[in-house]
Amino acid sequence: MSTRPRVALLGGDGRKADKFADRGDLTVYQSRHDGGAGERRRLIAALKAGSFDLVILFARWNGHSATREVRKVCQTHNVRVEVIR
Repeated sequence: MSTRPRVALLGGDGRKADKFADRGDLTVYQSRHDGGAGERRRLIAALKAGSFDLVILFARWNGHSATREVRKVCQTHNVRVEVIR
């Protein structure tokens, strides 16, 4: 029995999340503009806890520092990252 991958989506307001529903069990974290900086902090805490197998970043809705920070945490914890431009 295979389990579905746990996928985090960072960016935007979640309206495009349906396009990625087939990728696994999806959790949406809104961009700072749409959901505040707390969303990114919650994602980073979840990554450090080993909660996700894949992170999808919407580059258009995240700043350079947010993208860099999340990618660094993913690299440290061996989590795959896909950047959607």
